[in-house]
Amino acid sequence: MNFALEVREQGRGMMGALLVLGISFAYTTETWWLAVEVPATHLLAFVVVGIALIVPITRAVGFRGDDDRSPVYVEVAEVVFQGFLVAFAALALLGVLDLTDPLPVVVRTILVQVVPLAFGASLANELLSGDQEEISEASFPASLGVFALGAVFFAAPIAPTNEVAVLAAGASWPRIGAILLTSLVVTYLILYELEFRGQRARLEQRSLRRRIGQTCMLYVVGLAVAAGMLLAIGEAGVQPFATAVRRTIVLGFPAAVGASAARVVLA
Repeated sequence: MNFALEVREQGRGMMGALLVLGISFAYTTETWWLAVEVPATHLLAFVVVGIALIVPITRAVGFRGDDDRSPVYVEVAEVVFQGFLVAFAALALLGVLDLTDPLPVVVRTILVQVVPLAFGASLANELLSGDQEEISEASFPASLGVFALGAVFFAAPIAPTNEVAVLAAGASWPRIGAILLTSLVVTYLILYELEFRGQRARLEQRSLRRRIGQTCMLYVVGLAVAAGMLLAIGEAGVQPFATAVRRTIVLGFPAAVGASAARVVLA
């Protein structure tokens, strides 16, 4: 297989893991604590049963295109690995995990996340790719409404929770910068690199500068939605400016992912 194509296929699965269920699980305190509270046998049974349920889904759809399918056991192993990798990357980015944590805690925390993320990876091709001509590009400024709708859909369930405050309080400015940069990179990959639905129309007659500009515009919409939600629930207005900025960027990550997902699905 062509190396670039393989990287794109793996990336599509990992972004599918993030888009379908990954964000909500990464921003949920209860999933962090389950890793240390649930007995090892219970956790093992959860993973085994979950993977058993993933097998028929992977057999039916998988994260690859129909012309490039691998044996089902290979694809199941790949989606589990993708879920594992995305779980660690997301939790490390948010500061929930780091390399100084005991290895059993790291492994158990990721295992709680693996099954739902693997579901997302296995469904990526079915839900988010397909005929590149299925949807057309919404014109500006109508596209801003599409971006905002996706941002609200992903960020609204997270905004009122305590997780945003906890993650922002524990984040240094370098980590905040890493979250911002990751938000932009993930947005660009979803829109222009991983062959999700409508990519051909998005790429048509667009220079690299224009693609980067549109990625930034989409991210600004995500940040605006995040800031608006924090203001609406009374979190941003009563906080010091630096705290409000931290919280906005932390919430801006799922908002940007949602905005890019809406662009793939709706316009």
